[in-house]
Amino acid sequence: MLLKNTSYAGNPPDRLMAARGFMPLYHGDTVNHCPGCGRTHWHIGRATAECAFCETALPLAVTSSQPPEPIFWSRGSATAVAA
Repeated sequence: MLLKNTSYAGNPPDRLMAARGFMPLYHGDTVNHCPGCGRTHWHIGRATAECAFCETALPLAVTSSQPPEPIFWSRGSATAVAA
């Protein structure tokens, strides 16, 4: 997925959010009601929270506010990688 850089010049963030539409998020510090059934029991994972009753999944507010950063692992020495 390609994310484009959005400049706020001429477009305040409020207008951009209104154009994006309703985006429910799971907030860990408040009581969250499911948009599907209205209950408050959740199974929380690394990136999403799932309603225990109707299985509606919501992204976590903490993970959705941070851009994904890839983690690169290398094995061996730096000279072997350069060669």
